[in-house]
Amino acid sequence: MIRSRLAAAVLAAVLAAAACALVSGCGASGSGRGASFPSPVEQLGQARQAALVADATARKAERAESRGREDEAGDLREQAIAEYREALTVSGEMPDAWNNLGVLLMQQEDLVGAADAFTMAMQLSPTDPRPAENLGLVYARAGWAEESLKYYDLALERSPDRLQALRGALKAAHLLGQADERRLDQVRRALLMESEEAWRDFFAREQVRISGRLESDRRAVEPP
Repeated sequence: MIRSRLAAAVLAAVLAAAACALVSGCGASGSGRGASFPSPVEQLGQARQAALVADATARKAERAESRGREDEAGDLREQAIAEYREALTVSGEMPDAWNNLGVLLMQQEDLVGAADAFTMAMQLSPTDPRPAENLGLVYARAGWAEESLKYYDLALERSPDRLQALRGALKAAHLLGQADERRLDQVRRALLMESEEAWRDFFAREQVRISGRLESDRRAVEPP
């Protein structure tokens, strides 16, 4: 009798455990069965929403700076930097967010951080001239004319009519003393596009300098 009751109790316990395993919310082990991780597409969507918040903060910083509120602008830039970094932690597949982060870091004089951000943007978006142009500006501010020219030229390969990139490339080429057909083509293109008088004067002087060097080089190789 006792044995039959014991067997019945064991059977009931086994059946109860089996039933519990089938119920989603039963016990501690069942509490995690409904949890799920976002897919890469969902992560990217979440990251983009977070980046939009950072975009709005960055625009507030620009407005504060335009109104002469420098301290407020600096605080807002730092906030936007933190928001971009948080968004990029969720998904790093956002070249625009990397580029915008780089611009803010450059404004905050963090040239190393800006260069890293622009490099990421450039790799993720191989046809966009902006990250390469911005990287050229970073190296120009650091005083590295050769590296600056390299990235301005890359920006111009991606988009030959980028006036800011033409300005940067020709200024760096001037510092390096370069004078070749490529620079002559760039300076002529820049003169067709430029409207600011100071830059037009610079380009005109560069055209004379480069043309004179090329003519001198041609004469040097001509037979007497």
